Amino acid sequence: MAVINRGHEWNSLDDITTSEFEDSKTLKAVMFLMIKEHVKKIPNDQELGKEIRKIINQFNKDEKNNNSF
Repeated sequence: MAVINRGHEWNSLDDITTSEFEDSKTLKAVMFLMIKEHVKKIPNDQELGKEIRKIINQFNKDEKNNNSF
């Protein structure tokens, strides 16, 4: 039986700093809390989806602007 060397898959993680990793975790946690609050306020699934799309689109827009510098 052959051994598969998958060590190269972890190389990309070396490029991520601890600070960037923690920032990413924080952003995801905040987004989760925002969505959770919207679920409480908006009973209609279509309206909820619309608000969640707004949050995600704004996040993607902000990420694009932050990475362009």
